[in-house]
Amino acid sequence: MKQEDVNTECHQIWEDLGSWWDASVEDGDYFHQAFVFPTIEKLLDLQGREIVLDAGCGNGALARRMEKKGSKVFGVDFSSTLIKQARKRSSDISYQEMDLTNEVQLLQLAKNQSFDRIVCSMVLHDMSNIHPFFESLRLLMKPKGSFIFSIPHPCFNSPLVLFEPTGCITVKDYIHLKTSKLRSKPGQPIEQLVFHRPIREYFNILLRHGMVMTGFEEPCVAPKLLPENSLWSQRSGISPALIARWIFPES
Repeated sequence: MKQEDVNTECHQIWEDLGSWWDASVEDGDYFHQAFVFPTIEKLLDLQGREIVLDAGCGNGALARRMEKKGSKVFGVDFSSTLIKQARKRSSDISYQEMDLTNEVQLLQLAKNQSFDRIVCSMVLHDMSNIHPFFESLRLLMKPKGSFIFSIPHPCFNSPLVLFEPTGCITVKDYIHLKTSKLRSKPGQPIEQLVFHRPIREYFNILLRHGMVMTGFEEPCVAPKLLPENSLWSQRSGISPALIARWIFPES
């Protein structure tokens, strides 16, 4: 299937899934609240005056948290359904429908605004092509800015992993790129497209564009802080997420 066809299918899935996803996630489900948001906020190190881009903002759950800390937040997402839900939940944040795989749209955004922080939380694995977005970071980011992203941990939390009843994890494959369809949440009405990439795929692209990593986290949470019998309460020594901060060193 051609790249544009994959992206079109992915876009339609999120248009169809958006309202259900918003109702399910609201201000962040237990996974985001326990593993993702606190770690991202640590790496963001917001002082309350930054201009922040939430790239792939979804229903704006993270954007609202950052806005409450005093930052000026811009949220973009390619699902008009999710952008509509985000606007319903907050009128203090600027939201825009935009495709992060589209070079023209990224260039236009960079012409209009630059950012102290760019955050992309649990989005990259849903994108059919990450190259245009990564290539645009230099244009989008202000001097001394930083880029923070989170993804499901490619080693331990991917479609290529089996979760055993014993609490162990069996990794069937890791190194190969793989496109899968799955339901990532209980009760999810339709499958979403997920694009597995090994860690090196993300890191090497950023390195080639002159960035360096200044923060790296693999969060784990005590079982008592998670819902009883949840997937990760039974695997408290295994991180389900990878979160990293990158900068351009010359800035």
